[in-house]
Amino acid sequence: MHVLNRVTLTKLVTCSVLSIALLSACKSTKSEHQQYTELQRSFSYEAYSGVSDTSVDTIAYGYKTLQKERLKQVGEIEPTLTHAMMSYILSMGLSNDFAIAESDLALAKAIDIRGKYLAYSAQSLAFYNKGWRKMAKQKADFIRTDPLFKTVSQSYPKEQLISYLIIGSVAVRDGDLATVQNMFYVIGEQIEKPWLPSLAKAITVTLNGSMLESLVMLKDISTDPSLNAYEQAKISELIGIAGSKLSDKNKRQQITRITDDFFLDRIKDNSVSLYRDLITNLQKYTDQVL
Repeated sequence: MHVLNRVTLTKLVTCSVLSIALLSACKSTKSEHQQYTELQRSFSYEAYSGVSDTSVDTIAYGYKTLQKERLKQVGEIEPTLTHAMMSYILSMGLSNDFAIAESDLALAKAIDIRGKYLAYSAQSLAFYNKGWRKMAKQKADFIRTDPLFKTVSQSYPKEQLISYLIIGSVAVRDGDLATVQNMFYVIGEQIEKPWLPSLAKAITVTLNGSMLESLVMLKDISTDPSLNAYEQAKISELIGIAGSKLSDKNKRQQITRITDDFFLDRIKDNSVSLYRDLITNLQKYTDQVL
């Protein structure tokens, strides 16, 4: 794996902080698209993208070369997939700007309809997490309604659960309950967590509907006898937030943050070793560049 030296890392992080501050100062008067264009032209975006373009691809090709026999069963690990995975990981409170950069790289690497569907999903998710809801919804509407993508969403190898997670997470934010149910049903079935689609539906209701209704749904999920101690604790944490005196906006933000991490954690712990190792390596990579 390509590793940045400490000097480059310090410059990248410093420039990132300055760029974020400058973008934040003027975002109130500029459209989402203008902010996006400025982000793409910023030094931190270009520097990060230049590094990731090589480093994350190296990780992907390393798995593709070394794991040929296992890849016959679970599908190839391509740059589009790894950049989309990186985008998801970075969106979990690490860097929304770099998450967008990764989603852009995922789209640039996409070579077929399935790759483009995943990349557009990663872009939509990154835009939602950045707060660019108009652009995020445009992407979500595009992949949901364009005839080209009609049958793509469930065409990924069943073991590539991160693809289902990214697509499902966009649907959660977009209020698309049908896609939420389909994506998280596959995940729940593969990792033997039958309550997962119900949790995803509850979070969808949290973000797009009634907080009271989602609280009732979460309490119902908490009674599932198949939950282990860790899962029970996480569901209880979500119930505590949903029933707290926080504003609905703060409740939604905290619940989204917790569930994004929780969903990835469940996938990581219960996936085939190939994908578990890949997620771990990508998480280690973020420690080097942030």
